[in-house]
Amino acid sequence: MTQEEFYAFSYEIINWGNIPISSKNCGVGCIFCKVHKDPILKRFPPLPQITVEDLYEGFKFIRDSHNFVRLGAGVMVAAHTDPFLHPLIYDFIKRASEYFPHKKITTVTTGSYISEDKIDYLWSIKNYGIDLSLVTMQEQREIIVPRPTRDRLETILKEAPIRKISLMFTGNLDALKRDLDKLIGLNWHVKAKEILVRRVEYTKFSPEKLNTIAYQSIEKYEECINFLKTNYPFIKFTVPHLDELYLNGEENEYFTEGKERLSNIKNRFSKEQTTFFNVVCSASSYKYFSNDLQNFSNVKVHLVENQLYGGSVTIAGLLNHEDIMRDFIPTKAGVVVLPKEMYDHEDKEITGRHISELQTHYKSEIWKA
Repeated sequence: MTQEEFYAFSYEIINWGNIPISSKNCGVGCIFCKVHKDPILKRFPPLPQITVEDLYEGFKFIRDSHNFVRLGAGVMVAAHTDPFLHPLIYDFIKRASEYFPHKKITTVTTGSYISEDKIDYLWSIKNYGIDLSLVTMQEQREIIVPRPTRDRLETILKEAPIRKISLMFTGNLDALKRDLDKLIGLNWHVKAKEILVRRVEYTKFSPEKLNTIAYQSIEKYEECINFLKTNYPFIKFTVPHLDELYLNGEENEYFTEGKERLSNIKNRFSKEQTTFFNVVCSASSYKYFSNDLQNFSNVKVHLVENQLYGGSVTIAGLLNHEDIMRDFIPTKAGVVVLPKEMYDHEDKEITGRHISELQTHYKSEIWKA
């Protein structure tokens, strides 16, 4: 790798614990794939296929706090390629499992390139599991995944070591029911760590074909959640807003993170009552935070709409400077409070703009909390 490529490689690992192993186009053609359409990803160069030596260099950037080591799937670097395109992927999985015996080794994949004759080998690696992006097996599959491999996927669902299965709610409850019944019939609700139903999101850059499905998914998502709670209470689902509707027996990570952040910031609000605080929130947390902070006279909560990127990623909603500077106009000078999740280890948000830009723009202290 060049110096620029190695920087991108290490950046992904440091921030998310993902080891990107190649930027090769998988060719399956998922309409939600960001590889060619999203200019935000252009701040990072494509990666060549990494070597065994590169892999071990990458291991050095895995943090103790990373519970998983994911091979191939990058958030920002080599995003959404398939790990099983790399000719050494099975060797990489084995080496990662031996290097990190107490972590879970995973690959996020559609399953399109997994070799059926390697399934027994994958079973032999005890701390490995597939994160299968199933999407759907119903009528819309060929719209969302234009070049699917149904026969191979059927084999994987029956025989492979799957850790997690993700489904997309396309707006059609009957299609979702058929998918879930198929997985339950194969006993994956017991064998897998979780089956997760995802809401389809869109961004400023996504194609109209995806947007059409996303609009349907978002419009009917509350109906979907009520359907799951009533009929499949053991199925997990993503949480686009911190709202009681999305509580299902026990609190999930979204609400846990929200409460932890609120506890942290309220402690300072109470201690510094002569200081004014402007709390900036995405749509995913605005109402929840507003209700909880309404009794603080030195606090104002501001809504920032997620127009550039989607709004259902933890409690930060992928906030970025473009959206903040468009929507956030403080009515009173004070400390600007932003979610720490929106910044990387270099204090840059998702588009690569440094936190100092907001400090200069608002002439205020910026507090990541």
